[in-house]
Amino acid sequence: NEKILEAVREISKYKKETPAVPKEELMNAIIARYKGKVVFVDFWATWCGPCLDAMRQSKPLKSKMQDKPIVFVYITNPTSKFGLWKKKVIEIGGEQYYLTREEWDYLLDSFDFSGIPTYLLYDANGVFKNKITGYPGNDEMRKMIEELLP
Repeated sequence: NEKILEAVREISKYKKETPAVPKEELMNAIIARYKGKVVFVDFWATWCGPCLDAMRQSKPLKSKMQDKPIVFVYITNPTSKFGLWKKKVIEIGGEQYYLTREEWDYLLDSFDFSGIPTYLLYDANGVFKNKITGYPGNDEMRKMIEELLP
């Protein structure tokens, strides 16, 4: 029982409750939680090799940014099996959201996704600034983030 409780505590550090708002307001409600910080949103899935590779590549960047006013938000959906997702969340860290299929599809349509991984960048005022499909590498990503830091 103690192992189960520890696993639940560990996952709850990262898993965030999806705001209870209409899907049309979902992204704004998520971003509003992080007012005053740059928000780096990563749309990913547990079965997406390029997504997982990008997360491995970006670990040094995230580490260098840990004292900066930035939050890393990760969004996935039920195509990521929940059990595997829970394990990955602990490795990845950040703020994790597990959306419904309807919420996921709405956001992908709204932002005109062509695939994952796709990243959205918001400035510290919650203003959408950039969309990137495919990981551009740490140097390029660091540059884009630093341009937005207050």
